[in-house]
Order: sequence, then structure tokens, then C-alpha cells
Amino acid sequence: MQYTTTITQKGQATIPAPIRKSLGIKPKSKITFELSGKKATILPVKDFLLLKGSLKSDKKFDIEAMDKAVERQIVNEYAQKAPRR
Repeated sequence: MQYTTTITQKGQATIPAPIRKSLGIKPKSKITFELSGKKATILPVKDFLLLKGSLKSDKKFDIEAMDKAVERQIVNEYAQKAPRR
């Protein structure tokens, strides 16, 4: 199917309802535009958190351990970039 929409002064366009429904796009959803020559493709961005539980594991997810690991990595990267005295 082909749909036509108008671009506003701000460069915005309304995605027609049948396309939004087909792609599962809801308010606050994110989309990606892929440009190939003179054609653009719209793709919904999948939220990786929606995949939670899709893989089986005996390990529990520990948000605090993840936060500490991220903090350590940031400190290490900063230490490598900071000028030595």
C-alpha cells in the first residue's frame, strides 16, 4: 500500500495509522530512517528491555552490580584520558 502525507514547516510528518499499526508504533515509540539512494525506509526501534526473559539463565540480573561495573569503566576511561601530573 502507498500513503501520502504532508511535511509541516518544522519538517514533521504524520505516519498514517495503518502503517503505525502494522509496525507496532505507538506514542513515544522510536523509529529509524534508513536512506538508500532516493528512498527512505522506516523501521521501529526495538527496546532491548522488551527482550527480558527471552533467554533462559540461572543467573539473576543484578542492577547494582551492573551500575558498579559501568562506574568502574567510566573511571578507568577517564583515568586513561586525563593528563598525568
